[in-house]
Amino acid sequence: MPTETLKGAPSPRVRWIGVRKVLERSLVRFFNEDSFAVSASIAYHSLLSIFPFLLLLITVSGFLIAQEELASRLAMIFNRFLPVQADFIFRNIAGVTQVYNRIGGISLLLLLWSSSGIFLPLEKALNRAWGVEKQRSWIFRHLLALEMALVVGLIFFLSSVVVGVNVYVHNWVRIGSKLFPSLLVSLAYHSTVIAVTFTLTLTMFVVLFKVLPNRHMRFRHVLPSALMTALFWEAARSLFTLLLPSFNYRQVYGSIGVVVALMTWIYISSAVTLFGAQISYTLYRSLRPEDASIDK
Repeated sequence: MPTETLKGAPSPRVRWIGVRKVLERSLVRFFNEDSFAVSASIAYHSLLSIFPFLLLLITVSGFLIAQEELASRLAMIFNRFLPVQADFIFRNIAGVTQVYNRIGGISLLLLLWSSSGIFLPLEKALNRAWGVEKQRSWIFRHLLALEMALVVGLIFFLSSVVVGVNVYVHNWVRIGSKLFPSLLVSLAYHSTVIAVTFTLTLTMFVVLFKVLPNRHMRFRHVLPSALMTALFWEAARSLFTLLLPSFNYRQVYGSIGVVVALMTWIYISSAVTLFGAQISYTLYRSLRPEDASIDK
């Protein structure tokens, strides 16, 4: 006798159809709102803000992390979020760490203000994805952007702590592989590293989707879309890293080839983030159609 499905529990096929419809509707909204053009605007502002953010992060981290370890740790972190040539990232970070202790208090405030520029167009784009027409005032938008710069900086700092712990754990794994099967130890180690780094990426998208839109957002409303966005972002990062050597940016753009590659990646990341925002809105409307009114 065939096993009966629980009453009210959708079958896997029904669930897949529901997910597919959400993705299709999100993709339609993504193209209708000209999200690629918005992504280009975000990439432009990000390129102007990323180096002040880097200098600010190095300045703050320098109080807690030894200078000789600072460049290598941050290079590993930025190489994950910005998958361009590792030597380009390390050279720039190593150069900046030589002067971080000469930054004064006023300069720190100016760096923080410059670093927040990336979140202004992103906030406007997320409001558009959610259909929110009522914008925050100029002062609140900039204060929120400053807050987001601090929060993202905190996530990067936690990543640097993870990198530091990872070094000690890696040494322990070398010893543990002599006591236990090396394959088992290596599998457990790499699985833990992947889980921790993915959790940090997921946290970043949860913060973006929950805080930036100008409407009340609950954690359970943004978690599914943030999870899907994090998965899409990881897939895009892997694909970009795989194809990057084939693009030959240096031959076309010369000395600024790495900068163009960096801007291309930020553009792709922005598009993935905006698509995730469309998923968040579409999923919310499909689950709560009676409560999907948007603040005008």
